[in-house]
This record gives sequence, C-alpha cells and structure tokens, in this order.
Amino acid sequence: MKTKVAILSSGHPPYDERIYWKFARSLSQSNFLVKIVSSKQEINLESEALSINSFSDENISKQKKIKQFLKILESFSPALIICCEPLTIVPAFLFKIFQNRKCKIVSDITEWYPENAAFKFSGLKKYLSYTFLFILNIALTNLADTLIIGEVIKKKRYDFISPWKKKTIIGYYPVLDYFNYSPPRYDGMTLTLCYAGLINFGRGILQLLDIAEELANRNSKIKIKLKVLGNFPDDQEEKFFDEVILKYKKISIEKIGRTDYTNISNLISDADICFDLRKRNFIYNNSLPIKIFEYMACGKPFIFSDVKPIRENLGEINCGFLVDPDDKHGIINKIEMYLTNKNLLLEHSQNGRTIIESGKNWETESKKLISFLDRLTKLK
Repeated sequence: MKTKVAILSSGHPPYDERIYWKFARSLSQSNFLVKIVSSKQEINLESEALSINSFSDENISKQKKIKQFLKILESFSPALIICCEPLTIVPAFLFKIFQNRKCKIVSDITEWYPENAAFKFSGLKKYLSYTFLFILNIALTNLADTLIIGEVIKKKRYDFISPWKKKTIIGYYPVLDYFNYSPPRYDGMTLTLCYAGLINFGRGILQLLDIAEELANRNSKIKIKLKVLGNFPDDQEEKFFDEVILKYKKISIEKIGRTDYTNISNLISDADICFDLRKRNFIYNNSLPIKIFEYMACGKPFIFSDVKPIRENLGEINCGFLVDPDDKHGIINKIEMYLTNKNLLLEHSQNGRTIIESGKNWETESKKLISFLDRLTKLK
C-alpha cells in the first residue's frame, strides 16, 4: 500500500517548480500517493498517484485558510505532510494532534523567514514585524518532526532555533530531463543576452537594460538582443517596465511571459549569456539563486552578482563570472571578454553542463529525498 503524502503551500501555486516538478513527481514515481494543496490557485485534478486539491485564498482570512487546509487533510488522511511555509505547519499540526498522532510533519525551508515578510515594511513596523514573526517561526518550526532545507547557508539559522530537529539538505538543482544542452550561438554578428525568472527590479533588470544599450554603442557591428523571460510581481511593475524599454533604441528586446518549467530550456536555447544582477541586501546576499543551475544545465555562461552562497556551492568559478552588480563597466568588460574569445564562451558553456551532470541535478537530489522520507515514515 502506498504511503500518502500531502504537500501544503500558502505561498506558491500548485505547479511551482519545487513543489510539483520536483517533490511531487519524484514522490509519485516512488512508493507514495501525493496530494498537492495550495491556497494560491483553485485547481482540482485527480490521478492515480498525484492529485491537486487547491483553492484560492483571495479575500479570506488566515483562520479560514487554515480551516480549509485542515478540511482537505482530514479528507485525505496523509501519513506524511510536507509544509512549504510556516503557516501551513498550523493545519498540519492540528491534523496530527486530533486525527493522526503517527503522522509526520516536514518543514521544507527554502526562503528566509521572517525577512521575506518583515522587510516589505519600513521603520518601526519593519522591526516589530520581524521580532514577532521570528518568535512565531521558532514556535512553528519546532512543531515539525523534521526539516528539509534548500541550502547550507540557511541551515545555520535552524541549527540555532531548533537544534534537536533532524535536518537534511535537498538542493534546488534542475531536472536534467527538462534541461537540454544548447551551447552559445554567438557568430560575431548577433549576441543574445538573457534574463529569466521573477522580473523584479531588485534583481537588476533595469541595470541589464543599461548595460545592453551601452554594449551596443561600444560594439556597433554586433546586433545586441535581450531576451526577458518570466513574470512580474504585479501589473504596475510590468507597466513601468513596458514604458521604460521604449527608450532603448540600440538593442532588440524580446519579452516572454511566464512559462512552464519544462519549456524554459527551449525558450533560452538561443541565448549566449545569462544574467542575474541582484542588489546587495541580506536576503540576496544569503540566498543561492536557483536560475544559475538552470543556466548551467542549458550550457549558458552566466554573469551573476558575486554572493557568498554561489562561491560556497561552486568553488572555483569556471563557467561564468561573478561581478559587482553596480559596476556597469566592469560587467561590460566581462561580456566583451566573451566577444573577443569565443573559445572561452564555449569552454564556460561546457564546464557548466559538466558540473550539473556530475551531481548538481534533481535526479541526484530526488534519491536523497526519497531515502529521507522512507526512513521517516518507518519511524514510530
């Protein structure tokens, strides 16, 4: 008989990359019966090993949201619950206390809590919110039976706030089946730059526009194209972006909206160099960007902001460049190193793919996940 697993999320849609394409699909292909429950999109799909039973939390209170999660848990009766945010630990714990004492609760930690929530405010409200949410995070985390953490740097906090909890690292690496190798096509005449992911101004998209325009001015014989792939946090930011790009006359800009995880590789196949020039703040300086591994899997040399987690994960950087995101001319110089040395561009492309194939891929991580959860469900 298959072990029932519920994956709860109050912050991500059902088809989120980590929730659906990694965790849920890997578990459903092993000895688990999986149900995804998200409060971000109303979807109800049933299949033999993997189902989605999600609802929209628009205009409903946190209390009602918790009750809806709990109602679905009671109907499904899982033996294991994976909680993707602290809030979802509440219905999971209520289910465990009142319905199934043997149920195991796993907290999957991929973001900085409470910074992600508190840092949206300013002044006194920011610090009061941070203090309250930090205490709440400690309490909720310690209600879980065990922790899955997305990267080493985040584990340090949880070693402090829940030192006795069993923890394992399950990384963000790409699913090799969906990321095909496509080396840069730069031919001396057209150079395609690419930005993919959440189109957040804090991640340097406006800086990249300026860089592309100046690069075009300095290299008038080369056509500079910029491919922007992803979604905006809200309609207002997208409208602002659409207005801003009108002033860039020397570059060709292609904007593509949100796409399925399985189609990213195809959409960036013509890219030569991929970017993420995120600004310096606590969250970005202490987070490992997921996209960098997807770029490497596709054979795309990268130019990323120089943050500690990248260096700790990759060690010697031989598949791209890490830069100061505010040093526009330094970044342009790195791009021009590729323009004058196509062999370096191809070498970095091949090195990146080799690193992913050698172990930084989901096929490897999924074995760790399955083994970890198998052991957990066998504990009494």
